Amino acid sequence: MRRALNGTCPDCGQGKLFQGKIALVDQCEHCGLDIARYNAGDGPATLLIFVYGALIVPLAFVLEVLVAPPLWVHALVWGLVMLAATLVSLRVIKAIIVAKQFEFQTPET
Repeated sequence: MRRALNGTCPDCGQGKLFQGKIALVDQCEHCGLDIARYNAGDGPATLLIFVYGALIVPLAFVLEVLVAPPLWVHALVWGLVMLAATLVSLRVIKAIIVAKQFEFQTPET
């Protein structure tokens, strides 16, 4: 788990887990582990949208009651907050799912 959270191969801890910001590599450059077998799919994004939606929607209601800004302000502020929070957390959630799949050896077939 620690290796994956550091962005390295869950097997050897040497090769990179990600190419770019959130895309997984197909294979570890160091040990040759087929990381493409451990597919996180859409689960991380879906989880984060639900979690952040449950947190951000009440905050939007509070802002509406206290300040009553125009609708475009809500769209801009909460859209950017949701996007930024999801993108920041997506890498971590993907790494956790890949690490757990590797730990329990349940690769996608």
